[in-house]
Amino acid sequence: MTDPWNAPATIASEFASADSFRGRLVLIRVTEFEEKVPNPLQPGKFADRVTATVSTVDGKGPVQIFSQKASTGKYLNGPDHEGVWFSQDRIVRAIAPQGVSSMGRLTLGVIETYKPGQPAGLGNPWGVVQPTEDQKQTARDFLAGRTVAEATPAQMTKPNTDDPFSPDFIG
Repeated sequence: MTDPWNAPATIASEFASADSFRGRLVLIRVTEFEEKVPNPLQPGKFADRVTATVSTVDGKGPVQIFSQKASTGKYLNGPDHEGVWFSQDRIVRAIAPQGVSSMGRLTLGVIETYKPGQPAGLGNPWGVVQPTEDQKQTARDFLAGRTVAEATPAQMTKPNTDDPFSPDFIG
């Protein structure tokens, strides 16, 4: 007999956060936008929240996991990190300026606080720093390498221009 239900999806126990990406060149793809999410640490306060896939494109290796803004000594391999939440207003506006219409939008930059190197918090929110021309080229190279790696063997073969039944036929 087949049961009519599914088992719950596995919930990841370790997540990357803004702290994990501090100083890293990243591509951020907005996957979800939620308006007015309650802040559990400040009852009665609400903030918009972005869920994103963050890809480290700088080639500097794994990202560190933080808990309550403290390093755990554990790392996550990448380069892609799905389900990363951002809720501080400054970073949300940087990566999702059109709100829900920003879904799928890619942002390239370096994650850093308003006052670089100082702890994030009130008066020092997270943001995204504009990339340099060299960093833009690094991202282009990363994406080009990914495109080549994801190409199927069929996509990499020469078109069959001699076969009259081929869509590539040049008769």
